[in-house]
Amino acid sequence: MTGPELRTCAACGGARGTEKTQHTVELDAEGRQVARVDTFWSACTACGGLGTVVVG
Repeated sequence: MTGPELRTCAACGGARGTEKTQHTVELDAEGRQVARVDTFWSACTACGGLGTVVVG
């Protein structure tokens, strides 16, 4: 038997983070609803930003 080993995180491919998208609705100057989409980079939730996971 072998012990635990580090492997590249499959969720982020070792990049340590992923691009995320947030959808919101805001009001314009006339009070009409306008959809807004923001894209941002943040730490991978699967590996916590380490880029690797422990297997075994």
